[in-house]
Amino acid sequence: MAGEEAKTIKQYQALIRALIPYEQENRLLEGLNRFSGRLPGTVRKTIKDEVIRLTSLTDAPADNSAFAQFPVFKFKHFGIDMRLDKVGANILKTESSLYQNRYTVGVFESLTNSDFYQAQIKKEQYRKIVDAFTIEAQSQNDIQFGDDIAIAPNFPVACPEFDKGRSCTVPALGHNSMVVETKRPPKAQVGELYQFALPEVFPQNKDTGVGYRLDKMVFNKDTDKYESHFCVDDKIDDKTRAQIQKYIESNAYQQPLKRELELERAMQDLERDRIVANSPWVTLQINDKQGTLVPKAALFTKTNQQRNKGFSALAAFSGKHNFAALTEELSTFNEAFLLCGTVETRRGKISINATHRQLLASNLFIPIMYLLTKHGKFQCYHCRWVAADSETRRIAYATHDIAINQHEEFNRCSHLLFFTDISDRIGPLGLPEACQMGPIHQSLQPDTDTWDIQVVIDDTLDRRQEARYEIEKTASIRRGLLRSVNAQVLDVSLKGIRVRLAQPEDGPLQGVLKITVGDLKIKNEKYQVVSYCKKRHIARLKVAEKAPTAFAQLVEENPSYFRPRDAAKMSRNRHRFIWEMAVREHPSASLLCVANRFLLDRIKTLYLHESSQDLYPFSQEDNIAPLHGFFADQGQDKPKSTLLLNLLKAQVMQSTVIHCLRKTDNKLVYVNYDDYRYKAIRQQLIRHLDEEKVELCATRIEVQRCSENASPLIKKRLALLSKVDKALYERLLNMQSAYTHVIYLTNESVLQTAIITGRLRPLASAARTPRASQQQIRGYTVKPKRPRDPYIVTLFY
Repeated sequence: MAGEEAKTIKQYQALIRALIPYEQENRLLEGLNRFSGRLPGTVRKTIKDEVIRLTSLTDAPADNSAFAQFPVFKFKHFGIDMRLDKVGANILKTESSLYQNRYTVGVFESLTNSDFYQAQIKKEQYRKIVDAFTIEAQSQNDIQFGDDIAIAPNFPVACPEFDKGRSCTVPALGHNSMVVETKRPPKAQVGELYQFALPEVFPQNKDTGVGYRLDKMVFNKDTDKYESHFCVDDKIDDKTRAQIQKYIESNAYQQPLKRELELERAMQDLERDRIVANSPWVTLQINDKQGTLVPKAALFTKTNQQRNKGFSALAAFSGKHNFAALTEELSTFNEAFLLCGTVETRRGKISINATHRQLLASNLFIPIMYLLTKHGKFQCYHCRWVAADSETRRIAYATHDIAINQHEEFNRCSHLLFFTDISDRIGPLGLPEACQMGPIHQSLQPDTDTWDIQVVIDDTLDRRQEARYEIEKTASIRRGLLRSVNAQVLDVSLKGIRVRLAQPEDGPLQGVLKITVGDLKIKNEKYQVVSYCKKRHIARLKVAEKAPTAFAQLVEENPSYFRPRDAAKMSRNRHRFIWEMAVREHPSASLLCVANRFLLDRIKTLYLHESSQDLYPFSQEDNIAPLHGFFADQGQDKPKSTLLLNLLKAQVMQSTVIHCLRKTDNKLVYVNYDDYRYKAIRQQLIRHLDEEKVELCATRIEVQRCSENASPLIKKRLALLSKVDKALYERLLNMQSAYTHVIYLTNESVLQTAIITGRLRPLASAARTPRASQQQIRGYTVKPKRPRDPYIVTLFY
């Protein structure tokens, strides 16, 4: 019977500790009824007796010197001899508080219990590890200064009663305040009311005076000038207040803020720019064209161009029917995994362009994923989706001085689609058992009717040698003696032209062609075909003999018409517009790293969106984000990170961290990635996922070394700061070399869950994979080929 009681006490230890405060207040029966109303009577009695025993007073001396971490101190507490170390003293304090600062049997047993002592040590070690990997998190949205916002317009103001009517510069203008600066101490009285004319705020009436009351006068050591701080008089009308507020809000992104605020804004802008510049994600601008979502332009950088195999990645998003299905899924889930590749069947090769949810709905995910990954010639794009609101567009216009009437395409921007190629993270997958494959529907194959997606790149990547002009004019191309083809001019330069044919050509388009564009005074000019895209019907041509003089004269005589249509300027505006949208909506959590001799001090700031799930199953609180679950070495006494060290030393470029969340008690279990892929725990996870007992959490971690320290866009960001503090501008510019890496954390649990629940298993290396003889799979014929690629698959349905 004693063994049964001990088992019951161990099982209900948490309940016993929860009932101790009730016993201290003589409400034990109430606590039992509240927490253990459905327990058997014998169990209730055992729990009740144990609680009463633990809360009974004792005078036994406590000694933990047998297992303590020395030194051990001798002292008296509650009038009783104690021999405790620092950890034991802390246990005495916490346990005594549980028993209303009384020395009970429970306190004594806690002090003399080695297991309880070791549990406290582990808690303390875990707390130190969590604190070491906890950093500050920043939102990707702009800093909201609220009523404290003040711009630095630097226009002159004057008042006859203030400083003898001399003109003073305004370094800060707020909703309810104004600061003017002078070289000498101004002659004015604190508390006096002065009427200042603000010509920039009230351009229609430059003599309008606004009453400001002098609050204080200080000397600014940074500028070596005297600053007079004013507050708006309470008696001014609401119309004047609204006019001042409107002026500040409309110029907040075109003019610098006051020195302290501009420094905060510049720091955030520079860090967000660095995240996008080194990001593997490609930003795709989506326009709403009469209710149809159309991919308009894609923002490419040096980094994401390398990570996504160049501009060829756009082919996966150009099919009209495929893109419509993709956007429909993204509108529901905000995330999708797009699979592209070719599978071989008895009817020939079939191309695939479908999301994993489409394949799951068609019951084709398992066989198609198996065949695509078997030969490695496929792409898996992780896609994320965000709506582009009008406020973000307005900020982009104001920040980069973009005229809205010159880019109507920007006003139609409704969404941003981000994608990155993660096919290298999905190795060959094996089938554990036979599976049946049905017909592949046409909707799961690439559409031949495609959208024309424009490539947007930085000025440093543009290889054009002369000015181009984006002009939409009708052209005529002679293809023979009595045959001509209609086309539309996309852009033109003195020595080249780019056109889209109205109808695709049956044969190859090559050789020398005669082109006529009447509106541009180009008549039967000879052009040599440079390239022709059959899918998009777009031809690039260069002049065959000499540049058309009539067109060159037209450009010189009409600069007001051609200058706004300069393709380089319009491309720069497109680049900065999409960039400005992307820095506020970057799809994955981004960790900035700086140079430091200590490893853990190299992680500086984490940027992520408020709705981001990339830290799941962990969460941030009060702008504090825990990262120990992703980087800390498991089972260590001190904070260490082998993964972070390997990432920063370029020994590992990307990795995956796996956690399992048990739904019954929300307990989190870390799973080693190799064990998750190859060990028996994978079968346990499959069983628990089928029974909906656990939730799989997979996070992709990838690193990118910062290459550029002072790009043209960074210098433009700092230009406003240079107007308010030149020294601070130079110091912040030099600080950019301190940023060394950006680490991106992306949750890809949806795809990993689909793979593991589909019983697809990653294949190990050739040395670990057993050789197999001929195998017949329902729907497949599998034959040995060679040791490193043991199977060749022929599909029939």
